[in-house]
Amino acid sequence: PHFTTYGKNYSRRFQEKGLIESIFTHILGLCINAGLIDPTEIFIDGTHIKAAANNRKFINQEVEKQAKFMSEQLEIEINQDRVKHGKKPLGPAKEPEPIAKKISTTDPESGWFHKGDHKEVFAYSAQVACDKYGWALAYSVEAGNIHDSQAFPALFAKLEPLKPEYIIADSGYKTPSIAKFLIDKEITPVLPYTRPRGKKGQLRPKDFVYDEHFDCIL
Repeated sequence: PHFTTYGKNYSRRFQEKGLIESIFTHILGLCINAGLIDPTEIFIDGTHIKAAANNRKFINQEVEKQAKFMSEQLEIEINQDRVKHGKKPLGPAKEPEPIAKKISTTDPESGWFHKGDHKEVFAYSAQVACDKYGWALAYSVEAGNIHDSQAFPALFAKLEPLKPEYIIADSGYKTPSIAKFLIDKEITPVLPYTRPRGKKGQLRPKDFVYDEHFDCIL
């Protein structure tokens, strides 16, 4: 059968019943009980899947910009630290202005995705987590214009009951908010190294020393 046949069958008969999710969870539980899965180290990544939607059939619509993960909590903690060091708190962040987005009239749940320099399609972003043996542990599906870091919370909610010790991910998930979120939960984030940016000759983090007694940088 054509691949859209499976999609229509799922959306019409099983989407709202959670049947697929229940089967996946049941099989995952059997694998864990059999000792086939080691959730200590969990690897996550995302990929884009082209939607079965006509790229020429869309409407332009203004939508609210999605807030970054844990942005409000980070602002609170930054201001608490500034007050602790005798500095004025930062003012409230500006309300994000609505942004224009292309909404597919064929598949409104998909997102407009820039694939390379010259290719643009409606797509979905599939996030998958697996253990070191390659067993799939959890998944989530978002619109194709959602960044990996913004898709992370929904995926992690399914991983947290497995009590991982390490989360290994690529640079798409390397944000201060995700790193702090995992560390606060006593999970070690393993993320790729990023080369220092800026002009040559500028001081780098390794040029400073943290004084723990006075809680300051020297």
